[in-house]
Amino acid sequence: MMQREIVLHAHAQGHFASKKTESIVSQEFYIPRLTKIVQDVITNCVPCILSSRKAGKHEGFLHPIPKGDQPLDCYHCDILGPLPSTKKCYKHLFTVIDSFSKFVWIYLVKSTSTKDALDKLILQQTIFGNPSKIITDKGSAFTSTEFQKFCQEESIEHIQITTGVPRGNG
Repeated sequence: MMQREIVLHAHAQGHFASKKTESIVSQEFYIPRLTKIVQDVITNCVPCILSSRKAGKHEGFLHPIPKGDQPLDCYHCDILGPLPSTKKCYKHLFTVIDSFSKFVWIYLVKSTSTKDALDKLILQQTIFGNPSKIITDKGSAFTSTEFQKFCQEESIEHIQITTGVPRGNG
């Protein structure tokens, strides 16, 4: 126990690295297995932990997607499934989430095709009108030219995010 206190006192003089701390201690004391004790002390030194910089890539900033300040201005759309089939062969859910109110619409669809996605968006459009933005993942229903054409014709900005990364959803 006293050995740790001696090493801790030597290390605290300047929060030196292992070699320098060993050198300071060995000038006045002989401690068996000094290297291991010094490494343990340095590993558990709170000021050293807080001041050490992480190696490798640093965390970057997210690029937030600006949302409208009114309901039904921006939709998050996705297709979930496959699920157990119903009697009418519906196997997937097409979800539409309003980014302002977080209100969710869920539509049953038979496949993950662009046609099914567009049919449900057109149904949504007849009731609520068009949003200014639609945010989707890069699923095949949303990357097709037919979906891109629909968004252009209806003046909808289509934003694609990385699949499986919900924090990219803005």
